[in-house]
Amino acid sequence: MYEIKLILEAIKRGYINPGEAVVFTGLPRYEVLALFHILEELKLIETIYSKGSHKVYKLTEKGEEILEALQKGYEIEIAVKKELEIT
Repeated sequence: MYEIKLILEAIKRGYINPGEAVVFTGLPRYEVLALFHILEELKLIETIYSKGSHKVYKLTEKGEEILEALQKGYEIEIAVKKELEIT
């Protein structure tokens, strides 16, 4: 969770790309890239600029909520549920 918090804090500082997050957090590039993909799929960050492989991200509202919770000491818990089949 520490790494997620670092990345979200880096993005909250302003619009950022993964390379800048590596510099800000000190985390390995492969880890930052993986976290960006995960956070984007979870709708915690969103792309605001994309050209080729260069992307710039910002926090979503949900991302800001999660960051605030982490800063208060809360933990993230993810549950996977099967969708209900409607008949």
